[in-house]
Amino acid sequence: MRQRRKILVTVSSLAVASAVLLTGCGYSAAEGKALQETGTLILSVNPEIQIAYDEEGRVTALTGRNDDGKGIVETYLDYIGKNCEDVLKDLIVEINEAGYFVEDIDGNKKNIVLQLEPGSILPDDDFLVDMSTSTQEAVKGLGLSSSVVTIEQDDYDSAYAESGSPSPYITLEKAQEIALAQANVKAADAMFEDKEFDHDDGTTVFELEFTANGNEYEYDIHAVTGRVLRAEHKAAVTQSQEPAASSGSLNYDDTDYGPNNDGVTDYNDTDYGPNNDGVTDYNDTDYGPNNDGVTDYNDTDYGPNNDGVTDYNDTDYGPNNDGVTDYND
Repeated sequence: MRQRRKILVTVSSLAVASAVLLTGCGYSAAEGKALQETGTLILSVNPEIQIAYDEEGRVTALTGRNDDGKGIVETYLDYIGKNCEDVLKDLIVEINEAGYFVEDIDGNKKNIVLQLEPGSILPDDDFLVDMSTSTQEAVKGLGLSSSVVTIEQDDYDSAYAESGSPSPYITLEKAQEIALAQANVKAADAMFEDKEFDHDDGTTVFELEFTANGNEYEYDIHAVTGRVLRAEHKAAVTQSQEPAASSGSLNYDDTDYGPNNDGVTDYNDTDYGPNNDGVTDYNDTDYGPNNDGVTDYNDTDYGPNNDGVTDYNDTDYGPNNDGVTDYND
């Protein structure tokens, strides 16, 4: 009798253990399913913020992926259960208030990168498009001019996928697209001359050099997040134009007489009266070494041809004799 009770106890214990084990297995399966039915968006401006969401597109967690991102997340607390679109709009407002849109990149406003992490589920086929549209609306609502660039599942380089895990790196084509968007250059106008996939101080980057419309550009794009790390350009050098003649310049060859005659008679080019042009032509004289070879018959102090100006030194007599006899003077 005692032996039978012992067997029953043993069997009961095994049953309980089996039930516990089965329950545990059932929980693990459910948990695994829940983990699979989640996704992650990464918002990058300068702050990088990871947004975890469920199969319905509702936010379950926010994580700052750099110091700037952590600072934004700390000030934004009411997000659990909200729709991803609403959270993105709120984050854009927070990032703007923190002053991250003030700084330009290579003379253009910072673009926003909205990245779908590899392996993430999509609540619907238009999920990323809707997220991009909502983000762009938030940007315009703040009076900003930044554009939104998206990174989706097809933008990852499959050559770097390992052991069934998706590649963490974006393609060269996507990196080029991001660089051109930030530089505000059309793809048809650009020619990429150098493209390198490199590690810079532990960060994997695309180092790009391209030209467009005579300008030279150098951009570094983060190979994982797509964020622009460095941007420089040299403007095209244009041939300088000759400066226009100043209105106060002296035209020494503007004369109606001699070998420099320009063929145009300037009736208002005079030193006297209402048509005085304000420029004294010291060489316009009929006498002495500066004689210009043209006799001004009306330049006299007497008679009907009196010009109203008395030339005290213009005389044929006395100490002021100029040595030239003016028969009409």
